Amino acid sequence: MMSPNSEYHPISLQIIDTVAAAKGVSPMELTPLADVIDPDALDSLYSPATATTVTLRFEYEGYSVRIDDDGSVTLSESDAPTR
Repeated sequence: MMSPNSEYHPISLQIIDTVAAAKGVSPMELTPLADVIDPDALDSLYSPATATTVTLRFEYEGYSVRIDDDGSVTLSESDAPTR
């Protein structure tokens, strides 16, 4: 549970920020996350109010994105072709 002073940062924004930092670009330069996966569904699944035991993987901007059940985001280079 989050403390009253904690600021919630939705997982969808964490993914965008992490990928942008890895690529060395502005988040505005990335393909919209919604073109790849439903960001609202991600935020709901990994919200502080939801106890999830799901690990999710998908391809985005040349990376394989992994979200663990604790909400940690890990990137690895993807073998999948990019758009």
